[in-house]
Amino acid sequence: MRKIFCALILLAIFAGFSGARAMTRQVIKFGMITKLNTTEEQFAETWQKTFAPRNEDLSVIVKFYDNLTAMQMAMNAGEINQMVLPEPTAQYVLNQNSDCESVLVLRSKGMGLSFGFREDSSKLRDEFNTALKELRESWTLPAIEGMYISSSGAKEPEPVKFANFENAETIRIAVTGDLPPIDYIAPDGTPAGFNTAVLAEVAKFLHKNVKLVNIDSAARTAALASKRVDVVFWYEVDKTSEFQADIPDGVIISEPYYEWEKFIHVKKALKKTQSSQNWNINRSIMEMFFSW
Repeated sequence: MRKIFCALILLAIFAGFSGARAMTRQVIKFGMITKLNTTEEQFAETWQKTFAPRNEDLSVIVKFYDNLTAMQMAMNAGEINQMVLPEPTAQYVLNQNSDCESVLVLRSKGMGLSFGFREDSSKLRDEFNTALKELRESWTLPAIEGMYISSSGAKEPEPVKFANFENAETIRIAVTGDLPPIDYIAPDGTPAGFNTAVLAEVAKFLHKNVKLVNIDSAARTAALASKRVDVVFWYEVDKTSEFQADIPDGVIISEPYYEWEKFIHVKKALKKTQSSQNWNINRSIMEMFFSW
């Protein structure tokens, strides 16, 4: 009887200890633009192994969103705690929204954006690569980047007029507006800025006409596969990895036309109080993850 009583006490202590650990376990929910070659669960596991601090009591949940507007609305509603964005897009969002703040910068070398094509469009892909090479060497592409990305969010970019070539091939290119200022669509639905400037120069070099098609990010591959479009303006590329989370089978890509090395986490800004004026790194880290 005594042995049974002791065993019951040990079980109660263990259950209490486990319950205490469960109470302290923290979950952080990140929002990201939809990746087309992985699931939320798979990407969360990869992200935690790659970036998360060594903390067994921290769990990461990743939520994919079909477009940037839906992700911002989810953050405002408290469905997610932070948006994870490429540096230029994060800077644009911060410049446009005074109620947002950056809380974390994580470096990830080799990230870039490339044009996407169907597998049977390798000739068109090669033509785009030739055009990109020329635009880099002539400083046209760096100049467009400087004009439209370095001061992102300071003012709304203007649309670029495409040349019209008689009796030339017309290619349909999907843009999303979900990575401003790189892929930007104005409030009136008109593509503008970096995407139109790059595509106008590529079209001029190739002597082709361009028709832009507005779609959500999640519809990029479907638009290609259905032949609604011939080219998708962007797929996210990781040059350091064989596995590409955003590039499904059946899609081939160009060389990257834009690259970055930082992801920035953006969240709703906390209301500042008198007691929060004295900065403390430990409190700041706790607020970064556990303020909700």
